[in-house]
Amino acid sequence: MAAFAETSGMFNNNISLSIPVTPHYIPPRAPVVLCHGLYGFDKRGPESFPFLQVQYWGGIEDALAKLGAKVIVTRVPSTGSIWQRAHTLHSILTSISDGSKVNFIAHSMGGLDCRYLISHIPNKQYSVQSLTTISTPHRGSPVMDWFRDHVGVGMALVNMTAAASDNHQRVDCNTLQKHGLTQQQSSFLSKSLSDIAKLPKPILDPLLQKAIRVLDTAAYANLTTDYCKNHFNPNTPNDPDVAYYSYGAVASFSPWSMLNIPSQWISEKEGSNDGLVSVQSAKWGKYVKTVEADHWDLSGQRYRWKYTRPFVNKSKFDTLDFYMEIATYLYHQGH
Repeated sequence: MAAFAETSGMFNNNISLSIPVTPHYIPPRAPVVLCHGLYGFDKRGPESFPFLQVQYWGGIEDALAKLGAKVIVTRVPSTGSIWQRAHTLHSILTSISDGSKVNFIAHSMGGLDCRYLISHIPNKQYSVQSLTTISTPHRGSPVMDWFRDHVGVGMALVNMTAAASDNHQRVDCNTLQKHGLTQQQSSFLSKSLSDIAKLPKPILDPLLQKAIRVLDTAAYANLTTDYCKNHFNPNTPNDPDVAYYSYGAVASFSPWSMLNIPSQWISEKEGSNDGLVSVQSAKWGKYVKTVEADHWDLSGQRYRWKYTRPFVNKSKFDTLDFYMEIATYLYHQGH
């Protein structure tokens, strides 16, 4: 009988060990505002056929809502400047605000938009409790530096400032403001960016050059390491009344991956990265942790971009669980 009891106990222990443990997730107290990155959107497709629509956040919005969180999905100019995107975000929140508290959760460039809004836009009819940035290039990205130096994308602000400097003129105050700058910075800005503009550029077909100039927008310049480190960060201090949290990501890529070469560019300059943003650049405020995922895994776009890592090194990252974890973390931090 004793032997049976001992065997039975071992059997029960084995059963208990085989039962998966389901994490206990909790929604934050204040509404969550989801803020997208470069090329982002809320949803695309016909309203009359929801099943044909593509959502930037995938199932993240629905998962948070099912958890019990109030979720606000925003849409700002996809390639606009930080200034444009931040003011659009502010307008959206103002139009629906009831004076409540909010938690920003921002992917990539969206984190810079939120930082600008928090630091520079006064008299808000809502109260920002926290900003959680997910692989945001707080110190810019060497990928954008490469495209600026070798392709010419990201030269809109550079060329404008260099021309003003060559003509001994000051850049218009409103123009500077829309790039997240002040007139006091214009002298230093003119010198540093005009130096970049005078660097040798690749020889491109004139038609291609013209096309690049037409397609170039302030967003590309706003994501360079020079802009973020020397202009944006020094003039966008943290608000002591707002909690800042950040997450970074690392991933390995096959030779066939779209992110393989960009990842190598970043590795040479800043180390571990997710294919577009380094862990070093992603750190801001309280750094929570580094996850194993590529840049697109983090936004719910992993299915849209499933061929970024074809054949090998497929991501096992669970995007929905990650956002549930963030929501629970915010709750435990008192938000």
